[in-house]
Amino acid sequence: MEAEYVVEDEEEEEEDGATPRQRRVEQNGDEEMYEEQQEEEEEEEEEIEEVNFVDEMPGRTDEERAQLNEEMGDLEETVKGLAEDYLLVDRLGEGTFSSVYKAIDLKNSDYNNSLWLNPSSESDDEGAGPSTRRKVQPKVYVAIKRIYVTSSPSRIENEISILEDLRGCTNISQVITAFRYEDQILVVMPFHCNDDFRNYYRHLSITSLRSYFRELFRALRATHARGILHRDVKPANFLFDESDGSGILVDFGLAQYPHGKREQTRVTRTVEQAVYEARKRSKLPADRVGFPHDDKRPSVKANRAGTRGFRAPEVLLKCPDQSVAIDIWSAGIILLSILTRKFPIFNSNDDTEALMEISAIFGKTKMDKCASIHNRTLISNVPALDHAGHNLESIILTANPYLYSNHSPDDTLQEHEQGIAEALDLLKHILALDPCKRYTAGQALEHEFLAEEGVDPDFDGPRGPGMAVCAEGHKLNDDGSPCPIHSVRDWRKPGTYE
Repeated sequence: MEAEYVVEDEEEEEEDGATPRQRRVEQNGDEEMYEEQQEEEEEEEEEIEEVNFVDEMPGRTDEERAQLNEEMGDLEETVKGLAEDYLLVDRLGEGTFSSVYKAIDLKNSDYNNSLWLNPSSESDDEGAGPSTRRKVQPKVYVAIKRIYVTSSPSRIENEISILEDLRGCTNISQVITAFRYEDQILVVMPFHCNDDFRNYYRHLSITSLRSYFRELFRALRATHARGILHRDVKPANFLFDESDGSGILVDFGLAQYPHGKREQTRVTRTVEQAVYEARKRSKLPADRVGFPHDDKRPSVKANRAGTRGFRAPEVLLKCPDQSVAIDIWSAGIILLSILTRKFPIFNSNDDTEALMEISAIFGKTKMDKCASIHNRTLISNVPALDHAGHNLESIILTANPYLYSNHSPDDTLQEHEQGIAEALDLLKHILALDPCKRYTAGQALEHEFLAEEGVDPDFDGPRGPGMAVCAEGHKLNDDGSPCPIHSVRDWRKPGTYE
């Protein structure tokens, strides 16, 4: 039967010149509308179908479309059964460990999707031609993450396990299903409409700015309440829809449970002596600063995962006991980029340059103190860093002189000025060098810039067993029996069940 199916495809391709994948794209519509269009002229029908196919990949050249169609076709052929349930239509993004594709869920109506389906998951088919617009049920898009075979099995298991732990949490992408075929791992998640950060970060209104960080910190609060570090918070991993102010945190490929508790390391006399000697060496000529090439000391091992420019000081200093505070720092870098209208704000090539960039803002004295907290020593004889630190507001005004005056039409000048002043105060707390003094996600939501009048900041926060777990659709039944999705986990004890 399989051989006959292939032969039929080849015969049809010779007759109409279309590949099996193109026919699947063209026929994905309402059958009733398709029958009505059968009587139209063949040339007009082919022209409409071609336009509809192009609309699925706006902004791409013909060469890019051809390459992407070949790539998606190869994936559909490689993963047996994928084409029966999903129709890949575009690639949303790609990274070191995975690629994410936009796809149409062909069998969406066969399942109960109430726990993860939201209005942004459905397409209104605006601009689509008659051959693809459905009257009865609109097309429902999903995001399919293809994890590369170069990823270690433990990394893949860790990501899927963490996503399962976060099931039902607000502002976090949910897992619809995940499956493996031979060496291919695919994770299916709802598709969320969003805008490219580079297209809106320069002109966000104060209202949209508040919405952005409320959504982001709600996602981080739910994540951190379960003792999970995201480790890669950045604009590309937070899908924000400016039109309705909704945001979803995605990509937990680097996420993990922390190694240590959120507490300050005790500074011993040994460390103080090392800091004293390091400062003495930093005053020597340049050729005498540093360490021997053949350094006998054991190397320090610490998790350095993340995106350059968004790593917290404790990550750059290779502190082994990293806490959820590293995600708060990354959120602060996003806010700094928006206020300065410079993205990326930091663009170092390595950890040493990254530390120098941070030192240029906070000064060597504060960075020395920051390093000593983590039992580290920072040595530098760069004269430009020898200062007490700059005020964040002055740095932002230097980069963006129109910070207070250039406001959005949606805000009055008074609302804009007040919002900027509150945002600067929040920035000071989430970009604190000491992770123990850095705001938590919950504290950020209670700050005057993000707090909503008459709304409990913890209305959708994590709750222990017997009450609820984050989202409305993920709670205990009225009789006290566990949630039908899976046994409710105690968020205070990651990995345990009630």
